[in-house]
Amino acid sequence: MSITCDWLAASQLAIVDKLNGRATLVHVLETVTSPRFPAQVPTFHVVATWRNATEMIATARLRVRIDEAAGDPGPALLDEEVTFVGRTSHRSICIVQSLTVLRPGLYRVVASRQCNGEPWVDMATFPFHVAPSPGSGQTAQA
Repeated sequence: MSITCDWLAASQLAIVDKLNGRATLVHVLETVTSPRFPAQVPTFHVVATWRNATEMIATARLRVRIDEAAGDPGPALLDEEVTFVGRTSHRSICIVQSLTVLRPGLYRVVASRQCNGEPWVDMATFPFHVAPSPGSGQTAQA
């Protein structure tokens, strides 16, 4: 299928300019710290830019989720059906109000697509860490 995810990112704030469509990401997520676990990751934004690489009309379901790196796929944060007409692009923006994480470790934002009822295909990932705060007495688990 010709639909790809050009880029995917998570940040504390995403601002999209209505005139030119450019996105500004403020405080990109790399490491989030918490004094205790389970923890609540505060509000953050996820932005994905999708593109149709052909002149054809193509329809796909687009999904964004967050997985614990060593765990099963997480629930969908965003699930939308988009029709691309020719070589066009689409930007998905999702505001995550709060994310509960049970343990410190690596997490991944995953963008996937499904076309014509076929299985879901992961197209891009954005990793970030959730770590104990310095001096909290908790250590990261593998």
